[in-house]
Amino acid sequence: MKRKTCLPLTLLVLTVGIFLPRKALAAGTQHVYYGSISDSMCRAKHMMSGNMHQCTMSCVKGGAKFVFVTGGRAVKIANQNFAALRQYAGEHVKVTGTRSGGSITITHIAPVAARKKN
Repeated sequence: MKRKTCLPLTLLVLTVGIFLPRKALAAGTQHVYYGSISDSMCRAKHMMSGNMHQCTMSCVKGGAKFVFVTGGRAVKIANQNFAALRQYAGEHVKVTGTRSGGSITITHIAPVAARKKN
């Protein structure tokens, strides 16, 4: 009897696995992204004169949220309380995290050395 009840269940699992989009199967997968930690007010262009860290922190203190800017786009950061956001605010970084919808949940941030211009 077990064979008869297991066969339909196995076929159902295989069928669903075949027809699910690849993105659905990879949900929750962490990826590495390069960009900078900014704020929702300034995004890619900081308006305050001085360094970008001070500008970002000033805007966040004034009510703006941290964002991750990559490829000219600002992506919302889901975990605003992530400690390294304050440390690397305004800097070019390598971020490890999971994107879902229009936001990213960051699990690791590391600085990226500035490139030398010729």
